[in-house]
Amino acid sequence: MREYKSPICIRGAHLTCPLPLALESYWACEADCLHCVGRKLNKIWGHEQRATNPDEVAKKLRNALRNKNPKSPISQALHAKKVLWIGRKSDPYQPVELKLEVTRRLIQLLIELRWTFVVCSRYQSNAMRDMDIFLEAKELMTFLVEITPGGEADWELFERKRTTPVQRRLRIARRWQQQGIHVGVRGEPFIPGYHTAKQFRETLRLIRSYGLKSYNTYNLHMNEYTLHRLHDAGLDIERIWEHNQNKLWRPLQRDLCRIADEEGINLGCPDFVNVPPGWKNCANTCCGVDVPGAFTFNTHNWRTLSEKGIPPKDIIDDTWEGIGTDEDRGMAKKILSGRSKDYYTMEDSKSCSTG
Repeated sequence: MREYKSPICIRGAHLTCPLPLALESYWACEADCLHCVGRKLNKIWGHEQRATNPDEVAKKLRNALRNKNPKSPISQALHAKKVLWIGRKSDPYQPVELKLEVTRRLIQLLIELRWTFVVCSRYQSNAMRDMDIFLEAKELMTFLVEITPGGEADWELFERKRTTPVQRRLRIARRWQQQGIHVGVRGEPFIPGYHTAKQFRETLRLIRSYGLKSYNTYNLHMNEYTLHRLHDAGLDIERIWEHNQNKLWRPLQRDLCRIADEEGINLGCPDFVNVPPGWKNCANTCCGVDVPGAFTFNTHNWRTLSEKGIPPKDIIDDTWEGIGTDEDRGMAKKILSGRSKDYYTMEDSKSCSTG
């Protein structure tokens, strides 16, 4: 099997995400979920599986910690030991992990380095094998169980029953939580025009019945590859496209936030523009859970500080961690002052609140 040469990266959307630093175990993903925007990467660069070399990751992390003058955002973030997300592009507990144990070795490395991390997966049955190291890592680790609003129906259609069944995911997650492991539920994507507010409420009630208290929501990331796959699966992509636009998504998003409040669920939401006026994220991430070492220089924090009337310069100074470029600081100023054409701004948030 070929080696995955660049398993550590920072998302391009780092100015909007508190968890942009990712560490991948594998290149491709055997789940191959139909709604996953990331699978376009495999269409372009190849479907063959590649595996990360944990020894090379160990060298990179140790070198980053020793680097006294990091230049790039990724080297700055690693030097600062910011939280690593395992499984952003490909599931770290897909079946190949049972043979290769790459994810297990990466977690053991992070335990050795005392490095905080998030694991995100739909394969809880496979992850059960690593319960021993989860217990060892419970002060460092957050496990996000992925469950989209359609529950079992989504498992059958989008995941084609390749992953752990939804009810079993929740039973396992409850067991982990009872053992002191930090667990949350990741609900992306909510597909407007397909998923409904009723499904959303039912899912929140389901996860609450298992003693879980957090969820997150965001509308569908779309590219032509994803839309073709959803169309082939029988979904009305014209309706989905229409309902994914702010005019129809905004009132629905606000309903979802209100439903979460009514159901007593801590809801994370990266869509700071379309949430209800005055609505607050309840955690230091958009995932609805507090994660040690989350990035602060992003809209998730800026919106809260802006609503308190703090001047843009002070917000930038208060949230800047020395991770990024002068261009990032310049863009932050534009976002806070409402002058950006590339990102939603605080002014967009205010206009949407009254619109």
